[in-house]
Amino acid sequence: MGEASFPGIKKICTGRSSGCDRMKKLVRITLSLLLVVGFSYLILFVISSLFSPQAARIPLLNDHRIISQEVEQYRPVFEKYAEANGIKSDTDLLMAIAMQESKGKSADIMQASESRGLTKDTIRTPEESIRQGALYFKKALRRAHGNVPLALQSYNFGLGFSDFVERHGGKMTPKLIRSFSRQKAAELGWHSYGDPEYASRVLRYYHNEQAKQKLAKNGN
Repeated sequence: MGEASFPGIKKICTGRSSGCDRMKKLVRITLSLLLVVGFSYLILFVISSLFSPQAARIPLLNDHRIISQEVEQYRPVFEKYAEANGIKSDTDLLMAIAMQESKGKSADIMQASESRGLTKDTIRTPEESIRQGALYFKKALRRAHGNVPLALQSYNFGLGFSDFVERHGGKMTPKLIRSFSRQKAAELGWHSYGDPEYASRVLRYYHNEQAKQKLAKNGN
């Protein structure tokens, strides 16, 4: 970097003395350190904002990565039916499903109508949706032998997906997920079937909610 980059130093340093060289080197080091520190603070701010309990108040950073207030307000109902189905520890997981299904903006908050053989959005109250959704997830979990990602994908694809996985080696893989989706779409004459990324999307909400709760607890 030449002297022209530091006009203030150029006025002081009229020659190529070692003192001037040391001064310019010190300025360069100082500027580099300031940039590193500033960038580090920015990264920490972004990370803490994404996972903080106040993340929903920061529109730029909020990507709906945690449980929204629209879903959070029904926590007692989720707890009630999670406990009734023997999956109380999965309360946050049920709420994560609701986030992926409707973000709390539908009366059928868990989009559970079709799991009862009804048409979409037939269920008209959040409590009935949560009751049916919790029951269906419990069935999916049992069919998946406790494998949570498989149970979640089955919640979206239908319970038959667990049987499909079992017939094809017993391990859910992206390839099997796509294969099942294409097969069902062809059978039904649809352009596509389900969401192949469903389980990972739900787990994103779940893990971020767990991280938020942990940070809130440590903050207290």
